[in-house]
Amino acid sequence: MKAALPANEELRLQALYRLDVLDTPREKKFDAITHLAKNICDVPIAVISLVDRDRQWFKSCIGLDASETPRDVAFCAHAIFTPSEMLLVEDALLDRRFSDNPLVTGEPFIRFYAGAPLVTPGGEALGTLCVIDHQPRQLTHEQQCSLRLLADQVVQLFEAHESSIALQRERQHVEDIIRGANLGTWRWNVQTGETIFNERWAGILGYSLDELAPVSLNTWFTLCHPEDLKVSGELLERHFRGELDYYECNCRMRHKSGEWVYVYARGRVISFLPDGEPLWMSGTHTDITELHQSRIRLIQSEERLQSMINNFPGAVYRCRNDERWTMLYLSDAVTRLTGHAAKEFFGERPLSFTDITHPDDVTRIFDQVQQALRFQKSFNLVYRMQHSDGQWIYVQEVGAGVFDRQKGLKYIDGFLWDITETKAAYDEIALSEQKLSTLYTQAPIAITLNHCLGGNFIECNPEFCRLLGYSRSDVMRMDNHSITPPEYAQEDLEQLESLHISGRYGPYEKHLIHNDGRLIPVLLNGVLIESPNGERQIWSFIQDITERKRIEQMKNEFVSAVSHELRTPLTSISGSLGMVVGGMLGSLPANIHNMLTIAHKNSLRLTLLINDLLDMEKLLAGKMQFDLSTQLLLPILQQSVEGNMAYAETFGIRLTLLADAATENLEVDIDAQRLQQVMANFISNAVKFSPPNGQVEVVVTRSGNRVKIAVVDHGPGVSEEFRARIFQKFSQADSSDSRQRGGTGLGLAISKAFVERMQGTIGFDSELGKGATFYATFPLHSTSV
Repeated sequence: MKAALPANEELRLQALYRLDVLDTPREKKFDAITHLAKNICDVPIAVISLVDRDRQWFKSCIGLDASETPRDVAFCAHAIFTPSEMLLVEDALLDRRFSDNPLVTGEPFIRFYAGAPLVTPGGEALGTLCVIDHQPRQLTHEQQCSLRLLADQVVQLFEAHESSIALQRERQHVEDIIRGANLGTWRWNVQTGETIFNERWAGILGYSLDELAPVSLNTWFTLCHPEDLKVSGELLERHFRGELDYYECNCRMRHKSGEWVYVYARGRVISFLPDGEPLWMSGTHTDITELHQSRIRLIQSEERLQSMINNFPGAVYRCRNDERWTMLYLSDAVTRLTGHAAKEFFGERPLSFTDITHPDDVTRIFDQVQQALRFQKSFNLVYRMQHSDGQWIYVQEVGAGVFDRQKGLKYIDGFLWDITETKAAYDEIALSEQKLSTLYTQAPIAITLNHCLGGNFIECNPEFCRLLGYSRSDVMRMDNHSITPPEYAQEDLEQLESLHISGRYGPYEKHLIHNDGRLIPVLLNGVLIESPNGERQIWSFIQDITERKRIEQMKNEFVSAVSHELRTPLTSISGSLGMVVGGMLGSLPANIHNMLTIAHKNSLRLTLLINDLLDMEKLLAGKMQFDLSTQLLLPILQQSVEGNMAYAETFGIRLTLLADAATENLEVDIDAQRLQQVMANFISNAVKFSPPNGQVEVVVTRSGNRVKIAVVDHGPGVSEEFRARIFQKFSQADSSDSRQRGGTGLGLAISKAFVERMQGTIGFDSELGKGATFYATFPLHSTSV
């Protein structure tokens, strides 16, 4: 049968846990009592058992190989239910509470049990001192009394144990306080000189006690600064005479490192001889080196503050809060500020700041200061003050009230300095900002500010709203993507990359979507900036080029018409001149032959120009036909090199084709004629920009499933400012190129269109002063992959 819980179970457990004895090792003093109980009662088993929440644990156990059992089967759990009575079970098999207990029916086969409760002075039964036998039996009256007396001895041992634990805790508490306070302690026998220090006392000086051994009063004399020994001795004598309740002294002591440590010593006599002479004295030593250094730093700080006040360009003051700002302190710098000496603001009829403040500013200043004081905040004022020479200056004043613990105003502290020049500069900046703001709002081109990340609008001028037909509030909810047609996505990314690399983008032409859905052609330029909080942002300048595009269209149509009209007669002229120069009509005088040769060459150049213009017109109109077919690449390139060889030789340039065996049988899907035109443009440009007696290489390489055709020259290279527009129509490196090198500026634009129509890519690499490489790459035909 499971025992019921005592009514005071929680209090009983608290008392048990306070003993701090559970699960501790066995102790001889407890084993001696169980041995005595076993012998007195003449039984094989004796146990000191403590009943925990779910178990009974044995502090001492004689004759039984166990340390604990579950509480459910514990006889002692029944015994503690009646603390004032001993539990006697003469035959467990005949007791219905225990007859089916596993400790009865099995090992250790308990038949007899007698348990004297271990009761605290507070009445809590913690467990029992019990004896056990394997046979039914009885105890005599004397044995029962002896068992109760022994149980009382066990309780006394537990109480002694509890007191010992409390004493240890108190001692530990004191040690923790000393350790936490980082105190060195000392005891001194005034009569014998015997001295006792703790380890921290030695540690303050960088030693261990072993290093200072043997420790004596002489240790103190040796380590203390000689100048401080005399002061310390005088303070001790005053304490011994009863003039001072405590001995207190700041002194210097020699650290192990050789430096002086500042120590605060405090102590008092704790015992006296019968004749009243001091016997033992104890106290503490505290390392106050840091405090001493802090005091020095404070003094230095005060000196620096005074130096700063003396060197401050304005005046420092302390005044009362009245209409005349009666001065309590005023630095001498007020003379430089106002021309008046500081002493003029003190005395029986003192000068006041109010006297030299502009009359229009007096009331405003007073009201602002009073409002700041009401809310216990600082004030910042700008006003006019009259110098002693009659000139008006602008001053800035910063101050605050100083309040006591009851929030009553004591006085006002503040600074004021001359800002006449600063204000003039500020006014100039304000005027400049006003001009810039006017320029921004009235500018005939659109200007926007966007977040670099995400493209959301931060700011825009009125012209941008007019250009796209949106209100400013609408624009602030939009980003660049919402007004850009999808087909510009790739080009936008390229411009953004240029922005990150060089800090600017453009000029860049694209279309923007108007509020009514129509497309507006624009020219964009932009720069990357960094906001005060470190965010990257983009200023964009957007020019409406609708009218320019209209004029450009008219120009293209005019050029196309003129080109068509010129082509037929120019072909006849060129052909006729060729026949005459070639001698088909007979020999000519030398001077006439030279003139006609020049005319023939210029007619050929003009024919090439017209052909380029017509090709560009066809490309723009989408009328250019391409005959794409699978062809071997190398023969086409060989023809290009051979066809341009004579042209290169006229410039003294060697033209070579470099192709390895891996490229010999490569096939591509191209229009051979258009590729020849691309190669002619590449080669002619390379030849024109090569130095005399130079070399131009046509290099063919394979990379994966693509082939790269590169034309390499060793000329001046491409300048940085020209690179962004190199593939645009009519683009040349400078205005003199058409005269010095020849050409229309259309070749690379046409080449780019041809290459891209044949599913290729075009590009260039160049290092200024070391030449340029123009290349086109094409996907290989499936048979070559």
